[in-house]
Amino acid sequence: MYVEIFLIGVLAAISPGPDFVVVMKNSLGIGRKYGIATALGIASALIVHVTYTILGFTIIIKKFPSLFNIIKLAGAIYLLWLGYKGIRSKAQSESSNEISIEQKLKPSIREGFREGFLCNLLNPKAPLFFLSVFSQFLGHNTSDWVRWVYGGETIFAIGLWFVSLAVLISNNYFRNMYQKYMHWFDRGLGVVLIVFAVTIGITAFSS
Repeated sequence: MYVEIFLIGVLAAISPGPDFVVVMKNSLGIGRKYGIATALGIASALIVHVTYTILGFTIIIKKFPSLFNIIKLAGAIYLLWLGYKGIRSKAQSESSNEISIEQKLKPSIREGFREGFLCNLLNPKAPLFFLSVFSQFLGHNTSDWVRWVYGGETIFAIGLWFVSLAVLISNNYFRNMYQKYMHWFDRGLGVVLIVFAVTIGITAFSS
């Protein structure tokens, strides 16, 4: 059972989503430490999701769809903001002065952590994911400590994947490639985030 939970966590992390996009963008655009901080922020948000799932708060969210819709809208707005910043990226020749300024004012590790934390915390798919996983593997007779072990295992699997992604993608080869096509890459990821935001917003208004 423990192996199945771990594999489900890894598969959930690998599947494309806002978390994947944000970790990749930050690792390439700013650096390894910033990307790892983003990944750790995502893992920390998962602690929140696991906690309220085990305590039964997800059931409350399902019983009160309006509350869940508010979470969806908040997540959509945040992703729109991240996407907007991405599509405003300029070519290096167009923004050489801005780049030099950004290097002097390089974002702090804390900001990377916060960006990852909010991206995952406001992702409406997270409550549904944990509810579906826990409903399949946990029963009324399951001990509390086993529930927390399963939750911790899921957090570890997803966090490990995103930290590994940050380390891999921040390799000098990938970063050099990114620097050549930085504005197109940022704009593409910005569009992806906006698509995620619009999709989430539509489901919030249609439910």
